[in-house]
Amino acid sequence: MALTFKCEHCHKKISAPETVGGKRGKCPFCKQSTYIPMPVSEDEILDLAPLDETEEQEHQKLVDELRAQERDLIANTGGGEPVPLSERDDLSSEDLHHFVINYCIDMADGNLERAAMHAAELKKFYKLGMEAVKYFQIVQGDEPALSKIPPPVVQGFLTDLVDRLQ
Repeated sequence: MALTFKCEHCHKKISAPETVGGKRGKCPFCKQSTYIPMPVSEDEILDLAPLDETEEQEHQKLVDELRAQERDLIANTGGGEPVPLSERDDLSSEDLHHFVINYCIDMADGNLERAAMHAAELKKFYKLGMEAVKYFQIVQGDEPALSKIPPPVVQGFLTDLVDRLQ
């Protein structure tokens, strides 16, 4: 009896004798080396459970409800593009904390270009940027995202960041 399978590369249907199952052979179409699967015996075939239509309908209902909630949430929050930081009237140092956190993480990971980008963003908002950095110099231990970086290293990154902002 012949094995029928698809080539790993060109995905064309190939037939081969059962005796070569488990080996590699050259595809007659694309000439690439492809794996010839072992023949499957009846003992290896598992019986699958039938699809539970009730469970499937309940799952789809839940998905539809979540999508409706998401649409409502987007509609209630304005749903539009966020206002760029440079155009906001109510900007505070807290709005810049993510730049400080990402700067420290990127420095620790050796992503110096990305760290420099975060420093440049903070520098655009000099006074608020300095406030954000000073905040982390005081309470850096409270930020879970920085917990994997030793505190003295974070302090060094923050000192470096202050120097970059000046």
